[in-house]
Amino acid sequence: MKRSRAQLMILLLALGALIALTAIQFSWILKAARMQEAQFNHSVEMAMMRIVETLSGNEAICSEVNNCLKHGGNESCMLVMKTREEWESMKSLIRKDLNFYGIGLDFEFDIVSSDLPANIPRPKNTYFSNGLEEMLEKSGYRLSLRFPEKRDFIIAQMGDIFIFSLLLLFLVTISFIIIYNFYRREKLLSESIVDFVNNVTHEFKTPLTNISLANSMLSKNEKVESDEKLSFYSSVIRTEQAKLNEKVEKLLKTDFAVIDKSQTLEEINAGAAVEDIAETFRVQIEQKGGKLDIEKEGRRFTVTGNPDLFYIALGNLVDNAVKYSGQPPEILVKLISKDNRLLIEINDKGPGIAREFRDKVFEKYFRVPAGNTHNVDGFGLGLYQVRGIIAGMKGNIKISNRKEGGLAVMIDLPLAPGNE
Repeated sequence: MKRSRAQLMILLLALGALIALTAIQFSWILKAARMQEAQFNHSVEMAMMRIVETLSGNEAICSEVNNCLKHGGNESCMLVMKTREEWESMKSLIRKDLNFYGIGLDFEFDIVSSDLPANIPRPKNTYFSNGLEEMLEKSGYRLSLRFPEKRDFIIAQMGDIFIFSLLLLFLVTISFIIIYNFYRREKLLSESIVDFVNNVTHEFKTPLTNISLANSMLSKNEKVESDEKLSFYSSVIRTEQAKLNEKVEKLLKTDFAVIDKSQTLEEINAGAAVEDIAETFRVQIEQKGGKLDIEKEGRRFTVTGNPDLFYIALGNLVDNAVKYSGQPPEILVKLISKDNRLLIEINDKGPGIAREFRDKVFEKYFRVPAGNTHNVDGFGLGLYQVRGIIAGMKGNIKISNRKEGGLAVMIDLPLAPGNE
């Protein structure tokens, strides 16, 4: 539950960051647009001053405009002069001065009265010059310029930066959606796995109970009690049933949403663990006519880790040795304690593993494609699990072929501090 809440919090934080990033990006785009517009306005103002100066120096245009305004009684010169040659000349001069300041937009212009602004339409993107006293020899008139495509021009000036900003926002949004879908699928898968494991584990309870009852009745039989071997087999069944029942109880109580290999660490007697594992496999080995020996060197055999996982790791290694050691299996487990390190070596007399496969055997689902290994059941998960468990205990594992034949699996672990 805690892990699920943490993932949800991270997802919400990511959503908040996405919203903040989007807001910042749009704010930056608007700020950049305002800066471009301010620069454009400044360029237009400079161009207007130059245009007025240029027009004032053209006597023909000044005279014609002046006559239009004096005798026509109009507040807009364009209404009278738009078909005249002087009006086109004026437009050409204005275009030239606008181009001088890098303004290549289409424009509309007029000379209008400043005394009657209410009578003149003032659409957006319109600019007015100061008075045209020098040009017209009278006050009350000014030049107006209108740029219908001003907005498109500003967006074009922002160019690649504007497009890149929108693309970045799009990619971030898509990434968030993908991450959310992954989170939702993982949650559904996790819930399905928990339900499946709980259902299967619950189904184990009845068979285990029946096994326990049947073995209890069998062990009370006089023939079994008087036969040492049968009595031993009965005790093995009882011991393994108790272990399996304990595992089932743990599974039923486990919250798989918070399960982790970094659980609370405990001190583990590795020597006792090896002996327990050897006892577990004793029946299998004896049935095949083999043997499992244990040798110890040193005094300290306590390591730190999760006991259940450590037993799984040792069990996987011994199980592999039994499977691949040949007939009859001869297995030797050595524990060497020296210099605050514990070396656990599991030796068998099997075919070994070719050099090119010694690193790959620790990969998930990998199985050695040689020899008689395909005749042995498995999924290629054992050594993968072992490596993860040993790494979690801050140790390492390696394998090599023995000179006398067989395989040697070596685990190197730090000893628990403060144990003599």
